[in-house]
Amino acid sequence: MKVYVASSWRNEVYPEVLAALRGAGHDVYDFRHQGGVEWNLADGVDAGGLFDVLEHPQVQAIFRRDMDALVNCDAVVCVLPCGRSAHLELGYGVGAGKRTVLLWHNGDEPDIMHKAVDAIVFNVADIPGALE
Repeated sequence: MKVYVASSWRNEVYPEVLAALRGAGHDVYDFRHQGGVEWNLADGVDAGGLFDVLEHPQVQAIFRRDMDALVNCDAVVCVLPCGRSAHLELGYGVGAGKRTVLLWHNGDEPDIMHKAVDAIVFNVADIPGALE
């Protein structure tokens, strides 16, 4: 199964999730090893500069690569804590009818829309089974 893992660049559990999914035989997209954007280009951007950032060639290339992986995956696993992009990716997965799993830890902020996912798990070891 092709799995898209949505999370934060700073999430310390992310590598463990990749290893567990790959160990279970899944083809996992790793956004961290696809190259990142220098987000300092967005530092201090006001509303007038937002579209300049979104149209930046580096941002466009990363967006296309991530969207291609998201469109072509079978499942989306969201690893909390994470931010806006990961939640948009999870929402895309829900709306596209892909299998969705949320890894929730004690202390993570719950959200009503988390009810939309197919499965909520509380430890990394349970993610592969939740994809079935």
